[in-house]
Amino acid sequence: MKYYRERIELDMEIPAKIYLQKGQHSNNTYPLHWHSNLEFNLVLKGQINGKIAGRNITVNEDDIFFVNSDELHETDAEPGCDINAITVLLSKNILKEYCPKIDDYYFDISNPVIKSEIKSIIFKCGTVFEEKNDFYKLELAYLLRQLCLILLRNCRRERKNAGINKFEQDNMTNIKRAINYMEQNYEGALTLNDISKEIGMSPNYFSRFFKKTTGETFYSYLNRIRVFHAENDLLGTDKSVTEIAFDNGFPNTKSFIEMFKKVHNQTPARYRKQTTLN
Repeated sequence: MKYYRERIELDMEIPAKIYLQKGQHSNNTYPLHWHSNLEFNLVLKGQINGKIAGRNITVNEDDIFFVNSDELHETDAEPGCDINAITVLLSKNILKEYCPKIDDYYFDISNPVIKSEIKSIIFKCGTVFEEKNDFYKLELAYLLRQLCLILLRNCRRERKNAGINKFEQDNMTNIKRAINYMEQNYEGALTLNDISKEIGMSPNYFSRFFKKTTGETFYSYLNRIRVFHAENDLLGTDKSVTEIAFDNGFPNTKSFIEMFKKVHNQTPARYRKQTTLN
């Protein structure tokens, strides 16, 4: 999955992508990324830690992690944490059908009554998607349009009132460019000089800028990208740990194992074995 600027293929009959996450090895950790869809993560069990536009957010059971279109965000769960969650990525295009100037707005779902209604719809979407009874796509389309109506009637706010100045917008643009470049080049020996030149900053300035904006160093984030893709290889291929290490930009197997343990609290081989058994 390319998450730097995630392009999500949607079923034309269902104007959303729906994921059901269950168990310790569900895919609950996504490094910093963005996409045009609106994202709803309803936590049914466990806890998810997230970040939206630099703000740390903790989402507990029976709460929702909501992300507006094109917002930089990430989600994380403690290693071994038992998570049960429903994720709905709602197409921005369906909102645009009814509100052509949708780019002028963002959505605020903080009102408790409105949030409760949204959580109920997300839960129903998860149930319908899992059971897949006759005409389930039609039922999902109906539920998702209910969600659109709630958002447009009750949660729409003008972006000009969001309090984001041009300097902050420029910072987000540069961070997105940096993440994009890292995603495209993580498999090679990417250096600080390479990416700072691409962004048009000196290495020292870019290093400070990246740390201040994202909360972590360039190399730490780059290695998390590599671990993210290596995890997909561990679960989706028969490649050896050594092959996966080199294929994802690690200079050697030792550095891959050490970084993987920092993220998942266990070695790649053990992670693969436990996930296969479960």
